[in-house]
Amino acid sequence: MADLDHRAAHPAPADPYRWLEDADAPRTRAWLADQRRLLAVRPQRSDEPAWAALLDRVEREAPDRTPTPPAEAGGLLFRHERGPDGDVLTVRHPDGTRRAPTEGVIGPGDRIAGWQPEPHGRFIAVQLHRDGAETGGLHLLPTHPGDRPRHLPDAAPYATLAFTGEALVYTAGTRTEHTLVARHPADGPARRLALPVPGPVRLTLHGGPGGNLLLRTRPQPSGPVRWWATRWTGRAVPDWQPLDLDGRRVTALDLNETVCFLAGDELLALDLDELARGATGRPAPLVAPLAVGGPPAAGEPPVVAEAPAGPVTALRVLGPGRSPGLALLRRLGTTHRLDVHRPGGAVGGAADGAPGGGATALHWPARLRLGATPYDRHGRVGGSVWLLADDPRYGTWTRSLDGSGPVEPPERRAALRTLTAAGRDGAPVPVTVCDPGPQDGGRPAPTLLTVYGGFGLPLEPAWDPALEAWLRAGGRIAWVHARGGGELGPAWAAAGRGAGKSATVDDFRAAAAMLVERGEAPAGGLGALAASNGALVVAAALTREPGLLSAAVCAAPLTDLARYQVGGLGRLWAEEYGDPADPQALRALLDYSPYHRVVPGTAYPAVLFATGANDARVPPWHAWKLCAALGRAGTGAAPVLLDHHDSGGHQGRPAAAGRELAVRSLALLGAGTGLVPPVGPPAGPCTGLVPPDGPCTGPPAGPSGPRPRPQS
Repeated sequence: MADLDHRAAHPAPADPYRWLEDADAPRTRAWLADQRRLLAVRPQRSDEPAWAALLDRVEREAPDRTPTPPAEAGGLLFRHERGPDGDVLTVRHPDGTRRAPTEGVIGPGDRIAGWQPEPHGRFIAVQLHRDGAETGGLHLLPTHPGDRPRHLPDAAPYATLAFTGEALVYTAGTRTEHTLVARHPADGPARRLALPVPGPVRLTLHGGPGGNLLLRTRPQPSGPVRWWATRWTGRAVPDWQPLDLDGRRVTALDLNETVCFLAGDELLALDLDELARGATGRPAPLVAPLAVGGPPAAGEPPVVAEAPAGPVTALRVLGPGRSPGLALLRRLGTTHRLDVHRPGGAVGGAADGAPGGGATALHWPARLRLGATPYDRHGRVGGSVWLLADDPRYGTWTRSLDGSGPVEPPERRAALRTLTAAGRDGAPVPVTVCDPGPQDGGRPAPTLLTVYGGFGLPLEPAWDPALEAWLRAGGRIAWVHARGGGELGPAWAAAGRGAGKSATVDDFRAAAAMLVERGEAPAGGLGALAASNGALVVAAALTREPGLLSAAVCAAPLTDLARYQVGGLGRLWAEEYGDPADPQALRALLDYSPYHRVVPGTAYPAVLFATGANDARVPPWHAWKLCAALGRAGTGAAPVLLDHHDSGGHQGRPAAAGRELAVRSLALLGAGTGLVPPVGPPAGPCTGLVPPDGPCTGPPAGPSGPRPRPQS
């Protein structure tokens, strides 16, 4: 690979476009006006009507656009739906009637950031993000006509919450510094609950029936994570009991009125009745078949078989009592495995990996998620859970699972394959590939790469209308599972942190080269689409090796790694990137910092940068500075464009604006790689989609959808 390498000691980094960091300065406003004019006369505009028509067909023919799994509570079925006009929550009553409690609450610029029904189904707690701003606050929306909605403005962004008795308990405050507040959902003042540790502290709350609460605390700005539990009636001061996990990590948990199950490197059970009576909060490992020989004796936790390899990423308790069913979702490399175990069955499967005790199993190579803990019409933990699976070519599909039968995916599925590239140091880098059709494996096709490679978050193939449009046009998609992501476990994630982020960039480059060498993509037929940390990786790759890609779309990228801690949430990311105040760390940062690797007189590929004025994570000036540097340095005819939106944020744009960005992105990528959208009369409905009925992460990778967000 041709490598514009700069691995010698770096002087103080040059910063010719620092003035762009002042968004309100006249010089910056004039520059932005120039970028809008360049965008208006972009050379790919002639291709956009055909891409828009194809995207219209994709959106019109998708019968299920469910970004989150359905949920059951109080005998009602709740669904979150996302269409071309925006988000809506619907409630289906037992008599079959449907209503939308969000009607009149959600506007065209709003996205549902999170939602959770009350166990008896009386209302839904919803958090909205307006015009891309990741704000706090909760809307309590009643499910029955005539009841009055309520707004709780003090709820933290991405608040966690629980229901206990007649109280709603939730995290209040800022993104990283929380208090714990209890309110009656209908009326009454807020009551701040005592915490087991002094502030400032970051909290994550989990709740279950019977007043059971679990709390994760992490002092800010840094400190050890601890877990606590209590059974709180809503009257006295919560008596938080510490959990003795003996250093074990917790990757998933769920609870009913009696038992809390915790998963990490092993499966644990905590007897909540014993804890409420004052016993030590030490969960017991589960090492034998669940409920063999009858229910466990009082005071003894249920036991289950040893789980096969692969961390549990989600866990749901199915039903009440001491021997409930369990749903366990594991990540096995770049795929998922789901086991659903009936009450009294074995959990984890036999030694050969086959499910045991009546478990039903599903292996799925794309994004797979479990819905919220189900509750029956009496507000008790139910015996089934909803599953949401993504298929990059044929949309999403859902199932309600109780372990009584096999998990049957749709007959028609995307043609997904796994290839392997060799990193610069020889490390194998998995690449998931989706072909345009089942007969296209190995045939050259314009290929769109995407990557994330950071914060231990997995990049998972997912459905997005822009990605389906690319596949329908005859293109291929490749998800690069680079170091820094969570696909292959903690060691793989750690290998892409700090100075290892340069290896993440090289993993992406190796994957791109492998696709051309194998004939999967023709010469000049590679494009890239990525966001956030993934957009940083793509920008670093195209400045390190300018001939690698023919076109790229970078949404909300970090580009000036010498100043990434200025503004946004950068001050929280030293563990991921390294501290620029440390000379050694600064040298490592400048080794791949895109803004500092631009070389005058170089022919760079076509690039579209997408930013939003309401991005509270990555300041838009990162993209602006690299856009200005590339525009001045490049010698080729490929355009360098900026698409900035005043109502956009890190998680995307309002529906109409997001769709416009998707069309512009497809046109630029198609023109660069030689992919031409089909023209002609609209095709008939896609019969491969299953009937409805629950990204970004890993989340959709398309520019209009949510994207994986840096953890802070």
